[in-house]
This record gives sequence, C-alpha cells and structure tokens, in this order.
Amino acid sequence: MNNSSLSVAIVDDDEDFVKLLTMVFTKRGIPISFVAYDGLEAIDLYKKAVKKPDVILIDHHMRIVNGIDATKQILNGNGNTKFIFLSGDRQVKNEAIEAGATAFLNKPAGINEIVDAILNLASAKPYLQTSEE
Repeated sequence: MNNSSLSVAIVDDDEDFVKLLTMVFTKRGIPISFVAYDGLEAIDLYKKAVKKPDVILIDHHMRIVNGIDATKQILNGNGNTKFIFLSGDRQVKNEAIEAGATAFLNKPAGINEIVDAILNLASAKPYLQTSEE
C-alpha cells in the first residue's frame, strides 16, 4: 500500500502537535481523513466519514471522552480501522490494547516513529509494540 492509498485520522487535544502531524503527513503524501480534538468529536466524525480512515492516531487524555472510550465506541461499529494509541501514561497501555489499539507509542514519540507505525499498520505488517518503558 502506498502512502496515498491509506488515510489517517488524528485525535489529540494538543493543537500544536496536531498541526505538526498534519504538516508531516501532508509532506509525506499521507491523506488525513479527519482531525478531532476530543474523543466525542472523533466518534462523530468517524460516523460521518464516507471513507473510514485506515489508521487512527489517538491520544488518551482528552476532555469529554478519553482515547480508550473513543476507541471502544468507534470499533463497536467497525473492526477494520487500526488504532495507534499515544500516551505519556504507560499504565494505560494494557487497557488501550484491550480496547482495540493495535500499537501503543509512549509520548513523546518521535515523528519518524509515528510515521513508521502508520505505514507498518497500513501495509498489514505486524506492529504490536514500539516504545519500551
């Protein structure tokens, strides 16, 4: 799968981080399906998306609905989208994986690490764990 045939959604409440990811993905030819700044917005945008994102990059700590609850609600309707969970709280790793996350990256994760995780998941390569504690 080449970069332009996959789509990514970014769900994070850090607007500067979202801007950085958007810039990097655009430069690398990775289409962005949608951007959400909290879990509730992500659930809504996912439901409305005509083409569902291949990968959702999602933060844990967000207002209204956290990343774990958003992941569970989104996967309840579709098991095809893969989730990369981002969190500075390593204690939520197991809960994130149980909720349906395919990969867990510790914040602060490097841009190349994030892009590699997306490309590996999108190409169906096994990518269960990255950052070690």
